[in-house]
Amino acid sequence: MIDDIKDLSLIQNQKQLKRRSLGSAFGKTFPLTFIAAEGMALFGIMITGEFLDAFTVESAFETAGRLAIYLFLMIAMFFAVHSFAHEEKFLARNFTLVTIVVAATYVVCMATVHYFNSYLMPISLVSLILLVLTNRKTSLIATSCTALFLMTSFISTDMLENNIDVYQVIASIVCNLVAAICVNSLASRHYTRLKFLMMSALAAFVSAPLVVISTMAIGDVSMEILFNIAWSYGGNLAAVIVSLPFCAIFEGIFNIADDFKLNELTALSHPLLKRLASEAPGTFNHSLVVGNLAEACAEAIGENPHLARCAAYYHDVGKLKAPVYFSENQSTYNPHDELIPEVSVSMITSHTLFGEILAKQYRLPKEIIAICREHHGTTPVGYFYRKALSLTEEGELPTVDYTYSGPKPQSKVGAIIMIADTIEAACRSYMPDTKEEFVARINKLVDEKLSLGQFDECPITIKDINTIKETIIDVLPSIHHSRVSYEKRK
Repeated sequence: MIDDIKDLSLIQNQKQLKRRSLGSAFGKTFPLTFIAAEGMALFGIMITGEFLDAFTVESAFETAGRLAIYLFLMIAMFFAVHSFAHEEKFLARNFTLVTIVVAATYVVCMATVHYFNSYLMPISLVSLILLVLTNRKTSLIATSCTALFLMTSFISTDMLENNIDVYQVIASIVCNLVAAICVNSLASRHYTRLKFLMMSALAAFVSAPLVVISTMAIGDVSMEILFNIAWSYGGNLAAVIVSLPFCAIFEGIFNIADDFKLNELTALSHPLLKRLASEAPGTFNHSLVVGNLAEACAEAIGENPHLARCAAYYHDVGKLKAPVYFSENQSTYNPHDELIPEVSVSMITSHTLFGEILAKQYRLPKEIIAICREHHGTTPVGYFYRKALSLTEEGELPTVDYTYSGPKPQSKVGAIIMIADTIEAACRSYMPDTKEEFVARINKLVDEKLSLGQFDECPITIKDINTIKETIIDVLPSIHHSRVSYEKRK
């Protein structure tokens, strides 16, 4: 009964923390959301009608309604990104990026309709940028909201005065929206840059039959159909070409871990990895093995393998503060032999905090920084706790003084790094002789993490954990295999 009450209390506390986090993210992004929404509304009024006439007494209610609709759509987009894309961590950063990209795409689309052709609207620009920098669901939500903003702007009686065909514009929005959705579905953030460009360009062809149908539907069967196809494909192709430079710009500004940046960070020529290889070679080799394990596990459960490998490479950089205090970097001298357990524990557990500081100094992405701090969660340092028990006369000690400061892993990739790090370190010190002993050892190590509640704050499931264990059982023996002994010939 008491355990049930504790579990219920834990769930309520987690829900309360999520509500606070959501409220904090909304408060941080609302000023930019308000400015972007009203700026888009005013720009739309300027393009589709007489700007000064919109602020007369007769048009006051209509203009106020349009401003309110834009703000409502922007707020609805915030909650849609949070709910459907499950953006809880880094929500404020990601939605700030979404707001800027949507507003910029909206302005470009409105300008192309006014100065060139309505079928030239590059709606797929928002889809391409956000697909690379965030995720597929966020990209889809932002693309749909961009189309809604455009429709809200053009469904107006003022369009007749500007010689804009409302039916043609709506048909163009629909066609280019479908093309953007196809680009979102077919292209992948895990492609190389060249393959990403090629797949995006091919996906843009989907709009051609829709352009033909929509042009015929509004009663135009002239050669204008071919021009509309050319305009539509040209807009989508331009969006594909322009998207990658903008991705690089936003990636640098917001420090986002997209696949292109992750591949750069995993290059062994990175200054921090070079420091790790020279100052803590044992930790460096351990990180490389954990990277192989984490990449395989992430791919097995559908997570980003590039992020898993990169996080594994950098998760132990905090050991650079004092490499000799960690067993993998020791030869014969062990400084812990001269220290009391409390001091040894502080030296060991501080590497997560120092890793966070060092990762920030080298301006690593926030996803990597978080895993540097989280990969040990709140687990106790068992060796030194047992050593302290043997030295005390009380017979019992509080474990809180011998544990890592946390927090617990907040993402599936963080949980993968915790499991892979624990198993690799344990098997490096002792590799069981038989597969049965090896499997039993892995199950015991993972069960210990589960019993300590280390995965309570991340969305990983028992099915995912079982898949991770099976993957490590398949991959790790091939890494820690024994070599054939070559004897000298007599």
